[in-house]
Formats: sequence, structure tokens, C-alpha cells
Amino acid sequence: MKRKEIQNLTLSTVFAAIILVMTFVPQVGYITIGTMALTLIHIPVLIGAFLLPKKYSLMLGFIFGIGSLIRAATTPTGILDPAFVNPLVSVLPRMLFALAASYIFDLFKWFNVKIKNSNIYIFGFVTLLTVFAMYYASDVIIGETGWNAKVVLPIVLLLIAAFITIYYALISKKDKSQMVIPSTFLMATVIHTVLVLGFLVVFERNFIEQYIPSEELLGFIYTVAVTNGLIEAILAVLIGTPITLALTKLQENQ
Repeated sequence: MKRKEIQNLTLSTVFAAIILVMTFVPQVGYITIGTMALTLIHIPVLIGAFLLPKKYSLMLGFIFGIGSLIRAATTPTGILDPAFVNPLVSVLPRMLFALAASYIFDLFKWFNVKIKNSNIYIFGFVTLLTVFAMYYASDVIIGETGWNAKVVLPIVLLLIAAFITIYYALISKKDKSQMVIPSTFLMATVIHTVLVLGFLVVFERNFIEQYIPSEELLGFIYTVAVTNGLIEAILAVLIGTPITLALTKLQENQ
């Protein structure tokens, strides 16, 4: 038991260090492409949530949030960054996200064991969520940019097909329990986006309305949720799943 606790503490320390490096090294944990800002720091938190007990997952979420707060206070890069100096916007939702990820893992594992053909249901649910998100994302992109729908929609369809193919390749192993990892990564990333945006609106609405009129606020939140959130979810699946599988196998061999 003591050996296992030391392993958990060591692994959580490594993840904490990775989170801090990704936070403060430019274009690593927060990637800015034009006006779009993508967050990738949630990926080591998700991996930790799968491999570690909940208390360590909560700690990783706290470090994620504190790093976000410090970065917003010292080196803000976007107009909304000052809002993240508020710990209710930067720290609390990240801790809740880490905890939610742990419970989602538990839920999918339970569902995988207790429900017959659970892999089919999980695959259908995640695929449906992705298709709807991509559809609404394309609608937002066309509305916001004025790009030709005849160009955007075929690209979106190709992206949907590519994602479903890759997702199926990840979960089509003999051990159907492996599908729990990419499925949870996708769901938990969506929850992270919703939590951060929700807390931002609740606790820093007056600050946001200095830049975004109240009548446009809902549209702004919706746009960020279906564009940034979806891309972050897909990246979490593609990057985090093979790493988690490799670390899981390493733990089993020990």
C-alpha cells in the first residue's frame, strides 16, 4: 500500500510539473491561432484523473487553475484574461472539472461492465455528440466569417468522417474497456469548456460586457463553446488516449 501511495505521489508530481511547464511556456499549453485560443493543459489533468485517485486529480485541477490565475495576472494575452484573476473563474471550475473527469471515468467503467453491448451505446452517444457539435460549429463559422457554405460543409463532413474513423480505430480493440478512455476525454473536455464559460459569465459578467454587448454575450459563449471546445475535445482524444494507454500498460507491468 505504501509503495502504491509513493507511486501515485510521484506520478502526480510529474503531471503537476508538466502542467506548470505547459502553462508558462508560450504556445505549449495555450495555443493562439489568430483570434482563436486553444487550451491543452487539461490533457495531463485528464490523464491524471484516469490513473490516480480522486484526491490527486483534485490537486492537479487546483494546480491547473492556479497556473491559469498567475498567467492571467502576470502575462495576459487576451482581452478576457484579466477575468481569470478571479479564482472563482480560473481555479474553481478547473477543480470541479478534474473531479468530474474522475467520476465520468467511474461511470463509463461501470456502464462498460454492467450493460450488455455497452461499447455500441457509448460509441453511438459520443458519435452523436460529435456530429451535432460539428454541425453547429459549421453554422457558427459560416455565420461569423461569411465563408461559402458549399466550401465549409464538405470540409466539416470530412472532419466528422475522419474523427469517427480515428475514434473507431481507438476503441475497436479486443479489450472493449479501452473505449472508456477516449470517450471520457471527449465528454470531460466538453464539461471543462461549459464550466469555465459558465463561471466566467456568472462571476465576471460586468467585465465581459465592457467588450461584448449583453445582447451578443450568449452568441459569443455559444461560438466559443462549439468551436474551441470541440477542437480541444478532439485534441484531448487524439493526444491523451495513446499516452494513457501506454502509462496504463506500464503500471500493469509493474
